[in-house]
Amino acid sequence: MSKSLFVNGISCALLAYLNLTPAVASNSTAVTIANSYSAPLAMNVSPSVTNAAAKLLYQGSFGPTPETLFSAQQVTRQQWVNTQMKLPPSWHYPLTAQYCGVSNTNIVNTPNKAVDNTKKDNPRACLKAQESVWLEHALTAKDQLRQRVAFALSQILVVSSQEPPLAKYGDGLAWYYDLLVKHSFGNYRDLLQDVTLSPAMGIYLSMQGNRKANLTKNTVPDENYAREVMQLFSIGLYQLDISGQAILDKQGNKIPSYQQGDVENLARVFTGWDLVANKRFGNRRTGRYDTFMELSPQQHDYNEKELFGQSIKAGMKADKELSASLDLLFNHPNVGPFISRQLIQRLVSSNPSPEYIKRIATIFNDNGEGVRGDLGAVVEAILLDDDAQGATAAPALKLKEPLLNYIGFLRAFSATPKSEHYHLRHLNGTFGQGPMRAESVFNFYQPDFTPNFKANDEPLEKFNYLVTNPVESGSSAGVPANQQMTTVAPESQIMVDPLIIKQLSLIFKQTMSNKASFNLDLSAPLALADNSVDMLDYLDQLLLAGKMTPAFKAQLQSHLLNVKGQKKQLKEAIYLIVSSADYAVQP
Repeated sequence: MSKSLFVNGISCALLAYLNLTPAVASNSTAVTIANSYSAPLAMNVSPSVTNAAAKLLYQGSFGPTPETLFSAQQVTRQQWVNTQMKLPPSWHYPLTAQYCGVSNTNIVNTPNKAVDNTKKDNPRACLKAQESVWLEHALTAKDQLRQRVAFALSQILVVSSQEPPLAKYGDGLAWYYDLLVKHSFGNYRDLLQDVTLSPAMGIYLSMQGNRKANLTKNTVPDENYAREVMQLFSIGLYQLDISGQAILDKQGNKIPSYQQGDVENLARVFTGWDLVANKRFGNRRTGRYDTFMELSPQQHDYNEKELFGQSIKAGMKADKELSASLDLLFNHPNVGPFISRQLIQRLVSSNPSPEYIKRIATIFNDNGEGVRGDLGAVVEAILLDDDAQGATAAPALKLKEPLLNYIGFLRAFSATPKSEHYHLRHLNGTFGQGPMRAESVFNFYQPDFTPNFKANDEPLEKFNYLVTNPVESGSSAGVPANQQMTTVAPESQIMVDPLIIKQLSLIFKQTMSNKASFNLDLSAPLALADNSVDMLDYLDQLLLAGKMTPAFKAQLQSHLLNVKGQKKQLKEAIYLIVSSADYAVQP
């Protein structure tokens, strides 16, 4: 195998990502040839329809399978989204509890059942079970859009097993994750409420066991959750206009969206909450992780508070006080653009235009029926927008998250596990990410991360210029400084050489040998292997949505001429495509 094809550097992927000239979609009719085989990609539709369906499935699911691609091209985007939103949720907690041996299978909307909180001798079994269930749903669940949105929300409302107590409560993490599944098409205000009172979040950001001030002991309430619920979960650091651009004062400075006094007062609101059935207030190793926290009235601060200039009167009931405070956050004008931008980034484009953000934030503010925070309407608007469909001059592009890159590869060939459960070893150590495995509350990467390269050749010098300067189309001329966008690539923050090498090695093992964790179904492309052109066209549409560059296709064809055996040709073609810069960029 050619060394130049075997090693694909991240710089190539980023350059492809920033390529302002979209690749021309394949016009091949090879997919119709596959109709007589087990997994046809198309039937009496044009290649452009197949490519558009594949693009949608990369945005709204964990990637196309031959079956889902065949189905998606028979309907419109609108119909596909509507159908997905009507599917029943695939819950994570019941299976996780079953796999790790916890007797109760309580789900998020039916609390108050008895639970057996005893753990196995090896409590990390539950953590492995939670990870296994997540992977199983990513690969096989019918409600792909809901699962993809839940994963996006898990990177905004971050909870992680990296907080030591949570590593022993994988079932508790799954219960939290099901809150995200439940509210993926619900209302963001309801999601904020449930997240705030969830045991996993209470443990992770130390709201659980938060005590009112004690002047004798010189202690004050913990400010951790109060700060992060504003900075990361709702309004962000700076005041924004509806297009997500920072509002500047007369001196040209960004205006903070909250003050330290707001943090301190909100921290007082978040006092007195603890795990149900806890042996001692604030204990993190007893109590229930599968139902919402309850109030310990003696630990709550009932004095008057002021938040964003609004008074919360003394003596108000703690739950009413919490609800009023979350209402203030939810109704802040920043929430729409702040959350909308991040959802667009996770699903469609790392660099959504201000106009795109504005259109989605407008839907967040009012779904057309007077409802604010309707996530179903927001997700639908994101996927149906012209920018998402590639109907604009500047296509919406994003680097695939490394884990999703690999899962998309597995789904493309209907992978099934060799063992009883779905399992990938050392997710963080291989991909730099895993479900609820972020190193900090700031997620796996920053939404505004801009990669730095040493400019030692002309392409990288061009890359650096594109990253540090607005697009050279003239569109930035005369645009206010707060609206001149810098090109970002958040996912590249975890796409570092040691991890890339591990990922390439895993792809190689999965494709070229029998040493990986899954079996791949290669029957459909293998049936086309008599003709390398047809086989590559099939792989192009399934893996790249028809965006394979002519140069890459020619390089593959040349390489395959020197490979003996149809099955080996197919495996090498798959490996080289999946490890390429073309595949690293979401269509």
